[in-house]
Formats: sequence, structure tokens, C-alpha cells
Amino acid sequence: MDTEEGLRERKRRHTRAAIAHAAMQLFAARGFDQVSVAEIAAAAGVAEKTVYNYFPAKAEMFFDEASDILAELLAAVRYRAAGESALAAVGTFVAGRAEWAAGRRPEQPTPRFRQLIAASRALQAHQRLMFARYESTLANLLAQETGAAAGSVEPFVVSVALIGVLRAAFEASPGDAKPGRGAAAPALDLLAGGLATYAVAGRTGQSAARTGP
Repeated sequence: MDTEEGLRERKRRHTRAAIAHAAMQLFAARGFDQVSVAEIAAAAGVAEKTVYNYFPAKAEMFFDEASDILAELLAAVRYRAAGESALAAVGTFVAGRAEWAAGRRPEQPTPRFRQLIAASRALQAHQRLMFARYESTLANLLAQETGAAAGSVEPFVVSVALIGVLRAAFEASPGDAKPGRGAAAPALDLLAGGLATYAVAGRTGQSAARTGP
């Protein structure tokens, strides 16, 4: 029975990956909004109903790794070393994904991936929902860890800031990519030092960075 279940699960993963691969190839070639689910099904060699079984919304095929990324992020925070902050854990996670789209479909997707999002309101809307889900899920984890009461502001504010760093890494242009923490490094440093000296009224040239500890 376990062997049969394992085979079924592998087949499901294979089918899902095949659909996502076919979808991304079509999206990259023609644009997200110009591709229909029927065309994706035909390219993947499955029924249109099968596509919807795996991806209830077309945008989920574009962001097909969203749930995996969230699971990895939560694991990085939940299982961080004793004495390590949530901020440090997120920084480590971002550093591990400095080239966010590396290895995705198609072979050189990074510039095109961002172009496709910029050209589609549907993808932009789905991306906002995706990051909102990240924020609420991480906030729940932080509330549990800190013993905060339900609905407390602090875990949510911290979560929004941390996911903002993640989003900065996600949306950075290829030219912004740097070794290590990459384009998110300034945001990580800003959060590490606090916001008290950021954008202080009357100070010029200090709205983009801290001036010291």
C-alpha cells in the first residue's frame, strides 16, 4: 500500500510539474494573458479539467513554487538556532535565494519572469495575494513563538516588514543582484538597526539609509 501511494504521489508531482513547465513556456513566449488554460492542457498532454485539478487559478501555474517557498521560509524561521532572531533567519533564507529565479523555466527566465508580471494585472494581483498570505502565515508563527495574544499588532507589523525584505529580493532587477544577501541587504540592515532615524523630517539625503547605530 505504501509503495502504491508513493507511486501515485510521484505521478502527481510529475503531472503537476509537466503542466507548470508547459504553462511557463507558453507564458514566456506569448505573455500570460494571451495564453488559455485549454492551450496549456494541450501542450502538457492532459485534459483541461486535469489542469484545474492541480491549479484552480491560471496564475498559480506562473507562481507554482509559492507554497514551497512559504514552507521553506517558515521552516527557516521555526528551526533557527537558539539565540537567532527571526530577522537573521529571514536574511539567511534570502541569501540562499539571491538568484530567485535561477533554474526556473525557461532556461534564462529572470528578466522575462519580471517582465511578464509587469505586463499583467492578473499576475500583479495574484502576487499581492501571495505576499499577503506569506505575511499572515508568518505573523501567526511569530505570535505563537512570542506568546502574543490573538490579533496583536506586533507580530503582524514584524511579519509585514520581514516579508517586505523577501519581496524586495523577489522583485529586484537582475542588475541589482549581488553576492550574499543581494538587493535585500539594505532593507535587512535598516530593520536590524531600527526605523527611528529613517526619514527624519528636516534631514536631507537620509531617507534612503541610516546614518549610524
